[in-house]
Amino acid sequence: MAACKTSRMIRLIAFPIIITFLSFFFLEALMIVLEPYLSKGFYQYDPDLGFRVRAYVRETNRFGFNDRDYPLQKASDTFRILVVSDSFNWAGGLEGNYTALLEKKFEEYYGGHRVDIINGGYPGTHTAEQLAMLKKYGLQYDPDLVFLGFFAGNDFIDADPHRKRIIVYDTYFDIDKRYELTLLGYPIIAKSRVLHLVKQKYKIMRELARARGETRSKDTLAKERGGTFSEETFLNIERIRLGFCNVGPSRAKAFDDRIDYILQSISEMKALLDSKGIQFIVGIYPDEFQVNGHLLDQLFEKFDIKREDYDIELMQKILKRYLDSKGIPSIDFLDAFREKGRETRLYLLRDTHWNKAGHELAAQIMFRDLLGVVKR
Repeated sequence: MAACKTSRMIRLIAFPIIITFLSFFFLEALMIVLEPYLSKGFYQYDPDLGFRVRAYVRETNRFGFNDRDYPLQKASDTFRILVVSDSFNWAGGLEGNYTALLEKKFEEYYGGHRVDIINGGYPGTHTAEQLAMLKKYGLQYDPDLVFLGFFAGNDFIDADPHRKRIIVYDTYFDIDKRYELTLLGYPIIAKSRVLHLVKQKYKIMRELARARGETRSKDTLAKERGGTFSEETFLNIERIRLGFCNVGPSRAKAFDDRIDYILQSISEMKALLDSKGIQFIVGIYPDEFQVNGHLLDQLFEKFDIKREDYDIELMQKILKRYLDSKGIPSIDFLDAFREKGRETRLYLLRDTHWNKAGHELAAQIMFRDLLGVVKR
């Protein structure tokens, strides 16, 4: 009798477990098989780049850039500049982004449209990935000049030479591209799509709730404009970026392979453009902790780190030294942002991107330095 009850109890416990497991397995398989048909979000898989922004979604153009469609064949009396970068090319939207503002400045100067400023950036990418984008999509515009926007905050840090970022169902997976496998043209990912999707969506929702909670409770500026991240998350992001600037005796050469990867990619970009007679300029965008002295003080105090162990312009120094050695022109935005930043805020609150004033300043800097190039 006892054995019978035990057997019945095991069946009662085992049955829902088996059903749950089979349901999960079926859902996982279904997400893989139907992915090309169900995944219609902001991003899509790209076998060469890992991912790209989907065309004609939220005002994107044919290549998934935050811009209108330009004819691939430029007008004979038009100078065409392709601006290649990351999420900085998305902040501000279609009309408020610095690339759109720059095009308007040239129109005002010439009294008509004489200069195409094509916004060619994807969020979440670094220079090496932007090189791949340039080869596949950007050069189809036949530009006269390619302007590479390098973000000092994380373009060195994120440049893992073996990383390939895959996005499925608008969630990202970072895989090792040396061991990439595909089936029917789509990536095989050794992780549960279901669990990964739930985990990332939960993380995003929790962070939004924390940021909104802080907006309501304590920050007057946040009440006016809203904060993207909670204060804790934002400061941790900036702390990681500041860590690159550590020049103290305990500094490990943890970023050397990433630095080399970026510099090699820039060299390859220059060689490619030189071969096609296209001019090349690099713009260096500062991180907020390099501009906002209050934020920098907050980082040193909160994380109890020694100011003397840090060279907060290290990213710019490494890059400019290399660019100068290769004869690549550059525009460093740091001094202008510091000067303007003393009188007005240039970054979105608890974010890593420029606000309206920041985009306007970036457009002013680029117009000032590129006008002579365009007029040659």
